[in-house]
Amino acid sequence: MTSWIIELRPRAAASSATSSATSSATSSAAPPIADANAAIGTVAEISADGIMLVAIDDDDEPLPCRRAFSCLVAPETGDRVAVCVTGYRLGFVVAILERPQVTMTRISIEGDLLLEATRDLRFHAAHQCAWRSDGELSVEAERVVVSATHTELASGSSAVACDELHGRIGVARLIGKTLETVVERVVQLSRTSFRSIESVDHVRAAHVDYAATDTLRLHGKNTLLTAEHLSKIDAAQIHLG
Repeated sequence: MTSWIIELRPRAAASSATSSATSSATSSAAPPIADANAAIGTVAEISADGIMLVAIDDDDEPLPCRRAFSCLVAPETGDRVAVCVTGYRLGFVVAILERPQVTMTRISIEGDLLLEATRDLRFHAAHQCAWRSDGELSVEAERVVVSATHTELASGSSAVACDELHGRIGVARLIGKTLETVVERVVQLSRTSFRSIESVDHVRAAHVDYAATDTLRLHGKNTLLTAEHLSKIDAAQIHLG
């Protein structure tokens, strides 16, 4: 037969016993960690793996430090930084206080980065704003508006797919080696049209219709008009020779 022993203790005694047991378990599970404190120093050296040697003020031995996750600006040699020092001679650079010579500030992020705003997101540069990607640069939006005084586009190969294209151009100039157009229908409306072809102009069509409201002139050093079945000239007056 199994026997049970129930021991009743006062509430304070029970809490004290629980705290003692928790403290004993914690102390036996991991060694105690010293309280972290803050310090100010100067970055003396940065290794390839990101470990920095920071010369702490009033300390002769440099302190190995890592950049804190919330410190977005990448430190450089000579920066005055704020360091959070742990008990194992390891620190974390939490902020950059001062940089002797500011040439370029680099924001370095490990992994993916998402900038999310509930309303507007704006980028402004006083001189130049450049976007660069070693892979793909994509823009997805309901409406894209580009406004510039002067625009230059340079690409080795371009492909454009559009259901409907509308354009208003003051002056258009195209200079190229070959221009090929394949469409189902071409409609051109202009007040004046001028074409100058240096070599040969070929037109192949099932039906060709030229109509002039005033004057039609065909001139050449040698002019040939041939027909397989019928040639017809109809006018009020016909002058030959």
